[in-house]
Amino acid sequence: EAALTAPSIALQQARLELGRVGEIALSMLRDVGPAMRDRDLERLEVIAKRDDQIDVLEAEILKYLGRIRQGMLSEDDSREVERLMIAADNLENLADVIETDLVGLTRQAKDLLPKTGGETLDLLAELYATVLESTELMVRAVREDDQRAAGSVLQLKDAIRESSERLLSRKAERLTGDDEDYLQLVRLQMAFVDQMRRIYTLTKRVSKMFLPPVLAQRD
Repeated sequence: EAALTAPSIALQQARLELGRVGEIALSMLRDVGPAMRDRDLERLEVIAKRDDQIDVLEAEILKYLGRIRQGMLSEDDSREVERLMIAADNLENLADVIETDLVGLTRQAKDLLPKTGGETLDLLAELYATVLESTELMVRAVREDDQRAAGSVLQLKDAIRESSERLLSRKAERLTGDDEDYLQLVRLQMAFVDQMRRIYTLTKRVSKMFLPPVLAQRD
């Protein structure tokens, strides 16, 4: 409350709290990979419940930012309010992808995952690791206003695309129409790729807000 009389201090407090939201989302993504690998639905449900914390924090942060906007703000402070609002919305969306889509995907794939080949698992793990790295960098960019970390997120674009394309190519080469279980497995694997891309898009969107416009527009 006291910080509201000094917008720059209040915005710093809001950014630190938003960094806490990012850490929760990051913990969800970091833990969901092993839980999916082990097909541990109980652990996945525990991970999904962390989204409730994010929902509460996002609402309070947005309310606080709204109160900051009621004061006399400089042009820089107004831009900071805007980018923190955008970051809060996208972090909440990222957590929703984990809570709803990844957890739901594992429920569907529970009995099919053991049939996934070793090379495909390696490719899926590679994509997941790169998306996890992008999320770690994005959280650092938000929490510390770190332009280098934000720029590094954008630089992962080619790695994400290449991993996705290799997976799609491998599935296309091996695809047959006479094995319904395999077709279902391919659908689920492609859904996982799509969800990883969605998470990366969200991390990139947030990171761009912490870059000078000339750098953010290069992507």
